Amino acid sequence: MTQAIPEQLVKVLAALAQSTRIRILATIGEAGEQGVAAGEIARAIRCPASTLSFHLKELSQAGVLEARTRGRYVIYSACPAVLADLARFIAGLGAAEPVVPRPRAAARRRTVPRRRAIDRLQMSMFGD
Repeated sequence: MTQAIPEQLVKVLAALAQSTRIRILATIGEAGEQGVAAGEIARAIRCPASTLSFHLKELSQAGVLEARTRGRYVIYSACPAVLADLARFIAGLGAAEPVVPRPRAAARRRTVPRRRAIDRLQMSMFGD
């Protein structure tokens, strides 16, 4: 390979290298652009809130997921551009010249302070 693999791609691959996170991404992917509340994800994959919170944080920090608040819920949706870069890279493996995504400018993301995110995540588990 003549081109360096961007650090962002390494972070995405590392974040996805866990079965619970793949199940989380699949659940969010089924919901489409509107995203899914953390409590719904927990119920769909049968995951405790504390464990889910850890995995959602890892996926968000890698740029795979985006979190936004809606009322007192935290809604997660996939970041299509990041997943498209990953898909192009994988599709290019074995080609004469693999497709390596170019580094992106840092996107402005709206983040929820950690403490509030956990509180909201736990509240949404019970449909409060």
